[in-house]
Amino acid sequence: MAFTERFSTFGYPSRMMMMFNAKSPGFIVTPTINRPLCCKNVSDVTLRSFLSELALFISTFTQELHPQSTQPLLAMDGLYHFPASSPVTLNEEFLWTVVVANAEEIDQMLQTLRSAIVYASQWCNSFAPAARLQGDILLLIFEHALPDRDTCMLRTLSQVCHQWRSTVLQAPLLWCKALNLADRTTWFSEVLGRTQTVPLEVFFDIAEDYTSYVIPNLATIMMGHFWRCTSLHIEGYRDDIEEIVSSCIMTDRAPLLHWLSIHNISCSVPSVHDGEAEIPDAFLSVFAPQLMSLHLEGCAFNWDVVCMRLAPHTPLLSSLHICNFHIQSAASVAQLLSVLESLPCLKDPQLQNSFTSSETDWNTCPHKVLLSQLTSLIFESSAVAGAMFLAALELLSLTKLEATIDIGQPSTDIHKFMEGVWLATCRMAHLPYLYIYYGHRLLILHSNHHHCFSTLWVTFKNWALHDPAVSDTCFTNLIRGIADVAVLQKTQDLKVSLPISIEWHLAADAWAYFFSRLKKISFISFGTHCPVFLICTLLLDACCSNKGTQVQSRLLPSLMQITLPSIPKLKVLIDILADARGRVGIPLAVSTIS
Repeated sequence: MAFTERFSTFGYPSRMMMMFNAKSPGFIVTPTINRPLCCKNVSDVTLRSFLSELALFISTFTQELHPQSTQPLLAMDGLYHFPASSPVTLNEEFLWTVVVANAEEIDQMLQTLRSAIVYASQWCNSFAPAARLQGDILLLIFEHALPDRDTCMLRTLSQVCHQWRSTVLQAPLLWCKALNLADRTTWFSEVLGRTQTVPLEVFFDIAEDYTSYVIPNLATIMMGHFWRCTSLHIEGYRDDIEEIVSSCIMTDRAPLLHWLSIHNISCSVPSVHDGEAEIPDAFLSVFAPQLMSLHLEGCAFNWDVVCMRLAPHTPLLSSLHICNFHIQSAASVAQLLSVLESLPCLKDPQLQNSFTSSETDWNTCPHKVLLSQLTSLIFESSAVAGAMFLAALELLSLTKLEATIDIGQPSTDIHKFMEGVWLATCRMAHLPYLYIYYGHRLLILHSNHHHCFSTLWVTFKNWALHDPAVSDTCFTNLIRGIADVAVLQKTQDLKVSLPISIEWHLAADAWAYFFSRLKKISFISFGTHCPVFLICTLLLDACCSNKGTQVQSRLLPSLMQITLPSIPKLKVLIDILADARGRVGIPLAVSTIS
């Protein structure tokens, strides 16, 4: 009988399976081999190798049938110096078949046994807990364990077993998460192909992905796969940005793109205009109906293209961040208003040095721009441009206004700017807290350090300490302007820290005008620099009221407490103020802080 007939194609030899006793851990057979084991056609080494593999197969198979057995599974006493042991799993007929087989039959036996061993191993592995997990559960585990932009773990997982390899290779989302721009171009192309058509999230930071493969790999995505990008973040130098952005000009559609960010780090020197990255008009003309966030920093682009091409195609755009380093790239107030007006869903614009006042803005009166969904507005500009910008806006849902104003520029008009603040915040909720302080050439006023209230934060940078002999009305205009802002007129908690060099230029009636508008103040606290003129204004008012003159014009009738630093001379002055107000029936508590 041929050897192939003794073995089934199922992977386990059928005749061999009959040689086992399924009821006992190891079928014990004591062979009686009366004739010598010899072979004319097979070498001793070949036969020894075959019997070794045969022993391995029998051990594996018997262990699978009886995993709790501790009895030796195979022993061939006196057969080619195998270790002696009592149980034998092969009968004499099978051993003789092996001995008389020729070299070709031995090779066939080896091939069959190897296949059977592989099958037995797979069958045994199928009972392992990890192998019995469903494919979707495996995917969740792999996704949780897989770091972003790291293909090494995927390679490792795919080499554990056949099931895991099949699961990993058929999971494009895993490969999409592991996609790393810093990989070699050949491997990157292979991984990119395994992502199939799933959406891509592309993140490039020159500080993290500094290899020679990054730019070619990113250009590959932009040329052939930009249409399936959902987010694109590029942070690098000007030349790299221009090469990357220009590579996708052939693509005019990005239907899935919802987040686009380009950060040019070449603009660290403000005097170098050539450091700005030139964004082609074709790139800003891409059809991106799902775009919700646009962030351009240190980039020169055509504002008219943004208004005429990009804005009409991005009806969902709600976040617009533009940061310029050079005034040459800034838009006029009219251009900026046109862009904002074409974005009906805009909620969070951040504009740093993005606009300036031009001759056109001076000669024309901009029409009101209604931004009904805008809730937060952050910008940096000159006082004149900021005043024009705020005066032209009609903000129905504004809850946060942060402005940084450079008063070091000529034609600074604090009064006009504060009028713009008043117009922009007229629909905001009243702010119960106000803090005015100076430090490091910054004069800052802000309200509400609590997130549950609306926020108004204005920073005046380059506010120099002028010579007291030189007249300066900026601070007087600021104090009067703050008092005219409607949302601040119900402030209850006031904190002030101003050096005497700032207060020196204040008009005599400025603080009186301030307190006549902010009548609800009940708590005042002074910082490191106590405003002496403010205290003198309140003291003079209390003394006049105590003498019975101008009782009706008494300032701050709701004031209950003043907190000040531990300065003895200042404490004496505040005690006098408390005594004077107490005599007219308005007690004032005084506390000190160390």
